[in-house]
Amino acid sequence: DIISKINEIDTAIDLKAESWNTDRMNYVDLSIIRLAYYEINYDDDIPMAVAINEAVELAKIYGGDESSSFVNGVLAKLL
Repeated sequence: DIISKINEIDTAIDLKAESWNTDRMNYVDLSIIRLAYYEINYDDDIPMAVAINEAVELAKIYGGDESSSFVNGVLAKLL
């Protein structure tokens, strides 16, 4: 499950997110990015485009004004 992969996911995020690391990210944005990364890399039932779209939509609802752009940008770098 996703909890067992958190360290691996956070390492991948820290390596790819320019000028950001998981310690500095808004917790809502980070949680959305973690979930999307997990779905894309470990859940064969969810297509990548669906995972990204859902992440962006969640960021629009639960994040700040710039969250959807931020989440989309980080996911683009990760993939």
